Amino acid sequence: MLGAIIGDVAGSTYEVDEVKKVKEKLDTNGDEKRKILDKENTPLFREGSTYTDDSILSIAIADALLNGAYFPMEFEEYLKNYGLQEISLGEDSFGRGRFGKGFYNWLLGDSFTNSYGNGCAMRISAVPMYCDTLNQIHTIAHNVTVSTHDHEESYQAVYAVCLAIYYAKKKKSKEFIKKEIEEKCGYNLNFDLTDLQDNYRFTSRAKDSIPQAIFCFLESDDFEDAIRKAISIGGDADTIAAITGSIAENYYGIPQKIKDEVKPFITEHMNEVLVDFYSEVYYKESLIKKGQKYNNNNYKRRIKTNNGRKN
Repeated sequence: MLGAIIGDVAGSTYEVDEVKKVKEKLDTNGDEKRKILDKENTPLFREGSTYTDDSILSIAIADALLNGAYFPMEFEEYLKNYGLQEISLGEDSFGRGRFGKGFYNWLLGDSFTNSYGNGCAMRISAVPMYCDTLNQIHTIAHNVTVSTHDHEESYQAVYAVCLAIYYAKKKKSKEFIKKEIEEKCGYNLNFDLTDLQDNYRFTSRAKDSIPQAIFCFLESDDFEDAIRKAISIGGDADTIAAITGSIAENYYGIPQKIKDEVKPFITEHMNEVLVDFYSEVYYKESLIKKGQKYNNNNYKRRIKTNNGRKN
């Protein structure tokens, strides 16, 4: 899950650049995008980097899981509490609203959202990390998603990301992961990185951004390389990098250097949830290795949304 937050923060300013160019009808130059691949001269985090809704809602789902949430209404409660607290802070540091229009209206009381946006997949990483079996993952992921994204493309996207993380945790080969996602989710993951860098354009539609995010993981050499390649294709950079990062974390792990670099962008409350989440995940894994049964009755955390934002 920290991998998703790292991708979100690293991609945040690049998404702003991309949207600005689209609005001003400027060319999104592939050579300009590829500068992020230069590790020696281009820092992963730059001036203006910040966490966005990707991180906020990922934390909300993790907090819900720690508190034993299972049913859609329980996850909806956490999403709304975190979302309403976040929008109470006003516009972000770029002068934007903190969520997409559909999710914003849902927070304020609009009825069911039949959305096929990629927001359903950007926030899901805690589920396959926390759950133990594919059946459990499938059920919980559906219950996380249904309140805001009741569309076939959304379920397809969420399941694809969950599969990638689940098999990455098990250290399955990339060839195996690719085949499973293509067969079970119907995605075509045969892209060319240079072509994406030159021609891919901004979209928040799940079916047009989730395959690209998974592809960037498949093309990567290590965690940082995965994040940089995800940002390099442009488009909805923070969300694509968040999804790529969530998979790459479970496959490669995260270098301590990058963990240290992202700390200034993580609020105290976010860090509290992260610490609790990883402690619980590691505890569950230790019990499983010993052949013991896990019972989630130790965590009853209050819903406590953050009171500030580190920009």
